[in-house]
Amino acid sequence: MNREATSNVNKRRRTKRVKPTECPALHQVVAECENEREQRKLYAELKAKGYRCRLLNL
Repeated sequence: MNREATSNVNKRRRTKRVKPTECPALHQVVAECENEREQRKLYAELKAKGYRCRLLNL
């Protein structure tokens, strides 16, 4: 093996290690609604009770 090939092998072996990141605990509830009107009503009810909400349309 020549010097260049040896150098390339060594470079691949010296990759930087990435520290694992912690993911905070997250607890969610997903509710399926029949239509947009029902979705908006449920969203308003939950917001009024103090829940952090977001609307999703898939």
